[in-house]
Amino acid sequence: MDIEKLLASLVGADPGSRVEIVQVSQPGQTPTLELRLEHNAGALGWQTHRRIRLAAGQITQLRDALNMMDADARQARIEHQPRTNDDSNVIMLPFVRKSS
Repeated sequence: MDIEKLLASLVGADPGSRVEIVQVSQPGQTPTLELRLEHNAGALGWQTHRRIRLAAGQITQLRDALNMMDADARQARIEHQPRTNDDSNVIMLPFVRKSS
């Protein structure tokens, strides 16, 4: 059984999307990082459309690649406002989630 720890929820490229960054682990194994692209499906709530799981060794490589971006790209802000818990039917669980 995977144990998940939500690290961050980032505003998506459009108002109806977000990117979740989740640490995924199994007992006795090194945790990995998973990036999840989610879209808001109205009454159905947030739906995961894509998952990218990075192996433990890839996390440092990703950080290094992000640090090589131009400064203006790293400091850019998304102009739309993120959805809040008040305008969605998402139940936010504590930082640790388990999935099967």
